[in-house]
Amino acid sequence: MPRSPRLAAPALPRLPFAFGVCQVGAEPAVKAEVARLKPGWRFAFSRPGLVTWKTEAPISPDEPLDAVFVRHHGASIGRADNAEQVVALVAPVLQAAGVPARLSVFERDRAKPGDEAPGDSYGPAAEAVRRLVEAAFPPGALFAETRARPGDLVIDVVVAGDEPFLVGLHVHGPTHAPWPGGRPSFTLPPEAPSRAWLKLEEGLAFGRLPLRAGQVALEVGSAPGGASWALLGRGLTVVGVDPGDMDERVLRHPGFTHLRSTLAEVRRESLPPRIDWLLLDVNVAPQVALHQLRRLVSTLRGTLAGALLTLKLNDWGMARDVPALLARVQGMGFSRVRAKQLAHNRQELCVVARP
Repeated sequence: MPRSPRLAAPALPRLPFAFGVCQVGAEPAVKAEVARLKPGWRFAFSRPGLVTWKTEAPISPDEPLDAVFVRHHGASIGRADNAEQVVALVAPVLQAAGVPARLSVFERDRAKPGDEAPGDSYGPAAEAVRRLVEAAFPPGALFAETRARPGDLVIDVVVAGDEPFLVGLHVHGPTHAPWPGGRPSFTLPPEAPSRAWLKLEEGLAFGRLPLRAGQVALEVGSAPGGASWALLGRGLTVVGVDPGDMDERVLRHPGFTHLRSTLAEVRRESLPPRIDWLLLDVNVAPQVALHQLRRLVSTLRGTLAGALLTLKLNDWGMARDVPALLARVQGMGFSRVRAKQLAHNRQELCVVARP
């Protein structure tokens, strides 16, 4: 597949506004986090799942923003009521850049993850707008494929009901997910015991974790078994730790073992000699979970390839504690720690840790 043309830095416009999309309800956490990371950005306006800022100095679309609560971000170029206005806003940029762009159209969140109405989907409305915008661009202005690659100039069109579109730009880089708006198109299989299947799949993609068939995963907080089901489907052997009941289909799987226990009660001698991956998703305060987890991790260091942790936030005020929580994860011997509130997380964070 041909590589995307490289953008020349002088060809990129500098814009006075930035935008970020997030989970509905996380807007206060986003504002507080960005105020700490970008002291020159001043809050402009917000909508559910969307926050914008006026920047002290104009920013380029390749401005990084490695924020835990911001799922997707870019420079904001303006608002548009229709496809033709989108093209009018973006055309001068494409002409100056001299390269095609990717078109990324997505809806901002309408509800908290898991609270969507039955049968609700973020696909149809965004796809209808994408077709209109794509048809309004002249031939050759856009790549045929929408999946962005590092270095691509990407046009963001944020859709929300009858509101005008927010039009933005970003240069695809390490702080951007490959999916429009940072929302993957995973579909929960009908046989999956719970939506933890979605959280596990998105977390693995976010962390780029190299799980392989034949490895052993220890999942703490496994009931009823959505994540275990996903791991078993990948060919891993899974030890599930949870005092609650597991789904019968998971229990019947030959690769699964259930330890009816809490995290605090787990002992190393009850586990297989080799544990490759550690997963945690327990409904306790993150400080308590990490305190108990530290003891367990210390016994697994000889074989552990990495961990995927879900940390619950009992209230949004706990967002200010995230840097300290991640430092505690690093203190367990994980030198590479990343965190993000992913599209399928509720009031919680996904933390990927590698030794």
